[in-house]
Amino acid sequence: MLQPVFDIAEICSKKGVKKALICPGSRNAPLTLAFARHPSIDCYSVPDERSAAFIGLGMAIKSKLPVVVLCTSGSAAYNFAPAVAEAFFSQIPLIILTADRPQEWIGQLDGQTIYQENIFGKHVKASHTFPSEYGNKDVVWHCHRLINESINLACEFPFGPIHINIPLREPFYPSENEKIQYSSDLKITDVETAENQLEEFDFEITKYQNILIIGGQNQSNSELSNLLSDLSQKFKIPIVADIISNLSSVTGAITVQDIFLRDKNNFNALRPDLIISFGKSVISKNLKLFLRQVKPIQHWHIQQAGEVADTFQSLTKVIRCTPLVYFKQILQKENIKLQNAFYNNWQEINTKTKLRLEDQLGASNVFSEFKAFKNVIDQLPNNIDLHLANSMAVRYANFIGLDEKRDVEVFANRGTSGIDGSVSTAMGAALCSEREVYLMIGDMAFFYDRNAFWHNTLPSNLKIVLFNNHGGGIFRMIDGPSKQQELKEFFETNQKLNAGHLSKEFDLDYTLCSNTAELTNGISQMVKPSTKPFILEIETNTEVNKKVYKEII
Repeated sequence: MLQPVFDIAEICSKKGVKKALICPGSRNAPLTLAFARHPSIDCYSVPDERSAAFIGLGMAIKSKLPVVVLCTSGSAAYNFAPAVAEAFFSQIPLIILTADRPQEWIGQLDGQTIYQENIFGKHVKASHTFPSEYGNKDVVWHCHRLINESINLACEFPFGPIHINIPLREPFYPSENEKIQYSSDLKITDVETAENQLEEFDFEITKYQNILIIGGQNQSNSELSNLLSDLSQKFKIPIVADIISNLSSVTGAITVQDIFLRDKNNFNALRPDLIISFGKSVISKNLKLFLRQVKPIQHWHIQQAGEVADTFQSLTKVIRCTPLVYFKQILQKENIKLQNAFYNNWQEINTKTKLRLEDQLGASNVFSEFKAFKNVIDQLPNNIDLHLANSMAVRYANFIGLDEKRDVEVFANRGTSGIDGSVSTAMGAALCSEREVYLMIGDMAFFYDRNAFWHNTLPSNLKIVLFNNHGGGIFRMIDGPSKQQELKEFFETNQKLNAGHLSKEFDLDYTLCSNTAELTNGISQMVKPSTKPFILEIETNTEVNKKVYKEII
């Protein structure tokens, strides 16, 4: 009777799904059993739906494969929403399956019923309702086609989440010893994609001087990094690279633009005629403000499909291919104008700013968040994944940057840039990674997502560096809230927690430090192999943090 529901798991497996997050419930029992008993899908039980969806997000980011997240009916589905929105704007393939009551019982005061159709609105690539009756063979064909097409859409660039709402009628539990069978003759529909060969008109780059290439958020790609290094050196084109672009290894990459672009006296020497951008968001607010003010003549964005954002208010052309295809063909050109003066302007101010930052942090004897952040980044091992929570964590990391020779891939939830789900996302990535996964996070984001630990599969390769200033310290750095008398209570949300009790509750390795000597010892413990997740908590004073930050930035 429920064969099309059971076949969802089999189709998912044949379409590349290897991981599923299952949130306990009753109405989703047929889905739970179909996935839990499938021999080729690893399933994880996570009670908190919000955390489960972010764990699934982390798995999909790391594995580059679609991940299933499923729950029971009612408000459970709503708790997926923050991760679904993040997946949509970060272009991550999540397969969201929500069990539901039959249509006739919605709005009839029946238990666990809400309006689940299209519950995620515009934050999914597609939302479908699964049939609730399977007696006709055409309906069964429709069920199978629906799953095939939905997964194809989730994995079609730009990637993103899809939602399938599945009404289920009772009885939906099999008898005690009944086996679940998967149909053996399922039709699987795949999609083939091909790279583009560009037309000659896409190479108008030869007309322009003062060219600036900007890499938005991207996963690590050594071939692309090497290509951009060659391109930059051959034609003297500066490459601007936030830490989340994973372009730190590009020779001469511009990495501290968020600091030196605060000074408008630099604008004339750095003004580009042509921007070529690719990837997703950039962290640097000052880069965005600079480009919106100086108004380059042209802005081309490289993106193979999907809507393109006009972040710098200057977009003039969309080039439909991958960055690799485009830059490979650009590198073969011989008539691009060298731009030594423009390149040197960017390099000189970038180098001076980095040296000033190094000198000021090195000279400071005060134990502060900024200096502690640099100490941790400098001593992170190679061959790791680094997750950065939002608010000050990702900003500090972007100021400090990574040495170009480090084998560190950087991840951050910059689709919505929320503090929710940072621990869960790193948790999901660690469950899929053979590398150690480090998370650098502030106290508000950490405690907000404490249910990330509330499940039975805690990965030993997860290392968390918790910066605890006992409130939202970023609001003390921003002029607006910092001048309000309600700052401490309503903006910072002053709190007295530390992670000691949580570490005991979930049986985690834990070290607390509040000075340089303790931090040095804590880092040395953290980088050692562990059989449990490790939390290094760094306690600082928010007023000291503000003073040091204002002196340096």
